[in-house]
Amino acid sequence: MDGLTDWLDAIAASGRLAEIAMAVLVAELALFLFVYRAPAARRTLVFNTASGLALMAALRAALIGHGALVIAGFLSLGFAMHLAELWFRHRAFTKTPEPPPSPRD
Repeated sequence: MDGLTDWLDAIAASGRLAEIAMAVLVAELALFLFVYRAPAARRTLVFNTASGLALMAALRAALIGHGALVIAGFLSLGFAMHLAELWFRHRAFTKTPEPPPSPRD
């Protein structure tokens, strides 16, 4: 089991662990963009993924030893993307559907 622990320590210290997580996020986005065709759903997916990527970039920056300014920048970007996602999600949920056309005699 010591070999597995050493390997995990090595990929964490090099930032590769965060890069793997980022690759998984991008693959997940590609899959969901293929599945969901509605513009509102796609928009929230893109901003949700951007938020997650920014958080993973902050993690990677911390793991490889970047300074607080770089880490704070990525965290701020993640927060901005999260707020944008919430805004688009709020707009999608609060839209009232148009009433069906009334029958004409």
